[in-house]
Amino acid sequence: MKFKIGQIVTKENNTQAAIACNQAGDRTIEEQDGQYVIVPNSSPTVPTVREKVRALEIKTGLTRAVRELVLAENSGASNYAKQQAQKIETLAAPLRRSEQ
Repeated sequence: MKFKIGQIVTKENNTQAAIACNQAGDRTIEEQDGQYVIVPNSSPTVPTVREKVRALEIKTGLTRAVRELVLAENSGASNYAKQQAQKIETLAAPLRRSEQ
């Protein structure tokens, strides 16, 4: 049986509907007004710039203070570390402007 978004799920077809929703990956079953209905998955939230910066800081270990040291003249840091630090700094630039 093919299950579509908007379709009401009954006790008899609940298991098959759940399997179909999981296989499709773009829908789920939700209770609405006492009935179970197949609905589209909610859109994933887009991370904010602050969240993206924080994720990169955690991934690379390049916190703001460390980036300042890495990007300092004659720091001795590798080109890779400098590139990663600059990437985060570029992403964080709008945050710096809003802090002023």
